[in-house]
Amino acid sequence: MNMHSDVHDHDHPAPAAPPPAPAKPKPGAVVIGFLVLLVGEILVLSNAGVKFPDIQPRNIGTFHVADTLFYVILAVTGFFFFVTQGLLVYFLLRYRARPGGRAVHTHGNHALELAWTFIPGLILFALAVFQTGSWGSMKYTGEFPDEKNAVVIQVFAKQFEWHFRYAGPDGVFGTSDDVTKLADMHIPVDRDIIIKMRTRDVLHSFWLPNVRLKQDLLPGLTIPQWFHVTETGKFEIVCAELCGIGHTTMRAFLIVETEAEFQAWLKQQHETMGDHDPKEDAMWKFWQEGLRK
Repeated sequence: MNMHSDVHDHDHPAPAAPPPAPAKPKPGAVVIGFLVLLVGEILVLSNAGVKFPDIQPRNIGTFHVADTLFYVILAVTGFFFFVTQGLLVYFLLRYRARPGGRAVHTHGNHALELAWTFIPGLILFALAVFQTGSWGSMKYTGEFPDEKNAVVIQVFAKQFEWHFRYAGPDGVFGTSDDVTKLADMHIPVDRDIIIKMRTRDVLHSFWLPNVRLKQDLLPGLTIPQWFHVTETGKFEIVCAELCGIGHTTMRAFLIVETEAEFQAWLKQQHETMGDHDPKEDAMWKFWQEGLRK
């Protein structure tokens, strides 16, 4: 009997122990990971020189409503960002996998879907109404200052340069006493400035970050803009549109001077202008022909 029992035990070994249950996800790890990512993003932005509320370059112009609109949109989007990310973390914890858990089939919630569709739509509509007046004063020619009391400058874009032209003593563009300038645009402080812009070749975008002015230039069109600067100094002009392989080199500078300094500079440029560069003349001839079309 004992021999039979030993043989039976030898032929049929005891079953192996079941594998250990998988470790349950720790809710704290998810929260810690989210906080690490958030702190890391803040450190990256801080090292890049981004500081709240000075996220944008210093505003030297009169379009202050552009900053107001920027921060209103930032507050709205920031609020919903934290709401949605908070819900995401909550759902990760609330509906994480559990032993014995079963999937539940759902057809969705139409009321909830309508809510998250119409609420953002209403917010966007309110923002559109809020900025309409400001957009009109910056973009609509009917609200531009009078050219008789403003400084008018022609801006010509080409791959990959900015060219500027000022009327000479006769006050008329397209004559032999015009002053043309590459790379630098001089203007007087506390004066209305009207710029009339064209592009020689492709789509460019004239951007004055410190003035809150940006305008795409379309081939075949003369596009006017205006602005008013209240501080003197040297500020960057860049192309904000990918316009070719040399796009990153397409930059110039806005030189803001007192009225006396500007008039002295303009007089000096006219006196030392000398003979025009044939290539420069051909470029501005292209401008004049475009105006007559």
